[in-house]
Amino acid sequence: MYDLRFLVLILEGVAAISGLYYSKKNPTDKSVGFFAYFLLLTFFVEALALIPTIIYWNESLHFLKETILYSNFWLYNPYSIINFTVYILYFNRKLSNKRIKNIINKLLILYVIICIANLVFSDVFFRSHSALTYLGGSIFLLGVIFYFYFEILLSDKILSIKRELSFYISIITLLYFLTTAPIWIYYRYYTIESPEFVEFSDIVLIAMNIFMYGSYSIAFLWLANKKNSSSKKLKNAF
Repeated sequence: MYDLRFLVLILEGVAAISGLYYSKKNPTDKSVGFFAYFLLLTFFVEALALIPTIIYWNESLHFLKETILYSNFWLYNPYSIINFTVYILYFNRKLSNKRIKNIINKLLILYVIICIANLVFSDVFFRSHSALTYLGGSIFLLGVIFYFYFEILLSDKILSIKRELSFYISIITLLYFLTTAPIWIYYRYYTIESPEFVEFSDIVLIAMNIFMYGSYSIAFLWLANKKNSSSKKLKNAF
């Protein structure tokens, strides 16, 4: 399990680099560059989040168990708000209906304010993952993704769906959050009293992280090279 956490971290770094590579090959798609830098942020956040694990497995560092470094709730709670915000903004940029986009932007501001207020005025910040952030963010994000699919069905994009990076990202993201959201929402209720749940949730989270970041990397690299080769063929044709 310890080794798998480092595997996830490596895959996060690979996904970020792959995203930046795709962005360099397709500079007109600004949203991918924005998303790739977010993946880079995720890599650094996850690296910091490994500190409690490192402390646990190294006896010489056990004196840090009584410090803030032995918990990463204070790190993940603000990051979770950023996480959902970035995903929602990414898919919102892909929408064409301006009225819906404006509504999503206003709701997103409200969501961020509510989540920050919850962290400030409750005891969740240092004690557990915020269920409000995950529940509200998951419902909000899934709604935006489903509307994204609705627009695809009503437009010409469906004819070139195989070349749409955002479509692949949406499927990967949808599967990830549908699987992991229930774990984060109920996490604070199953800790010491339910070690089996903690072990099971760790396995699911690691597996889904490997799936998500591995799939992101494949999608970025595959489509970057595919689009590049298609452009060369067009140039040679003329």
